[in-house]
Amino acid sequence: MAQLVMPVGPNDKLEWLKVSLSSAVSQPVDEVIIYDNSEREDIHRFLSSYKDKITYIRDRRMKKVNMARLRNKMLDLTKDKFVIMMDSDVVIRPDHTREMIAKLSEHPYVWLHYAYSESEMDTPLSKGENNPNLGCAALNVEVIRSVGGFDEKYERDEDVWLYAKLRKMGYSPSTLNGKCLHLNDLHARKTFRSSLIEAKRNLWRSKYDLRLVRDGLVDITFLTGYVYFGSYYVLGIASIFLPLISILYVPVIATGMYYYRGPKRYLLNLLPGLSLVLSVPYAILENLK
Repeated sequence: MAQLVMPVGPNDKLEWLKVSLSSAVSQPVDEVIIYDNSEREDIHRFLSSYKDKITYIRDRRMKKVNMARLRNKMLDLTKDKFVIMMDSDVVIRPDHTREMIAKLSEHPYVWLHYAYSESEMDTPLSKGENNPNLGCAALNVEVIRSVGGFDEKYERDEDVWLYAKLRKMGYSPSTLNGKCLHLNDLHARKTFRSSLIEAKRNLWRSKYDLRLVRDGLVDITFLTGYVYFGSYYVLGIASIFLPLISILYVPVIATGMYYYRGPKRYLLNLLPGLSLVLSVPYAILENLK
């Protein structure tokens, strides 16, 4: 039917791995494969205790993190037609896994969005919520291999690349109307510290978004953030020459407050969004190389 592959890296938290592995071995799959390139003895000892329930593969640590290359290594470990890709800080309900596998007959890439508490796992998706995610996803391996596997130029955002590539090839990747629990809540941007970390991360992310444009794979859905947060810079510059234009910040901010459902989430997402747009000149230079 399907195999489950979970990568374990050097920076993974052991306490999260324990919860995720417990979830992994409860899934309705033929085999659970753990690909460990952490080179950590504490992780090795823990995973060895599961030797009767998992296929444990230990490898050397990657010299440079390349998520597309890692995904290709995970594909190489599979022999079934379907695979569940599950990160080591994720919890998936078995019924959601069954639903993802069932949808693979029509959609070669099916994923779950992240929830950051158990109460959110059954929360319906918001209108327009469409963020491809390989941290808890199901793939039709035959289809992914037919498009050449993951493009390793996309060291990050390989999930968005796969979504765009499949759509370009005429396939229809799809999300599931359910969520998996992400034990790492950094991406939820619940604190100012996490917002700063995401802002720093976004200083390189636009390189891959622009690469999608260059490769003819862009999906307009993933460019709306540039338009929205870019308007802050446009209005700021225009207001220098015509101060009255600054009043347009009112509807722009109101739109953000509505989208993020309140002032707190709006403010915590503002800095990462502005950072993303600020990195566009760097992205242009990188893609001209």
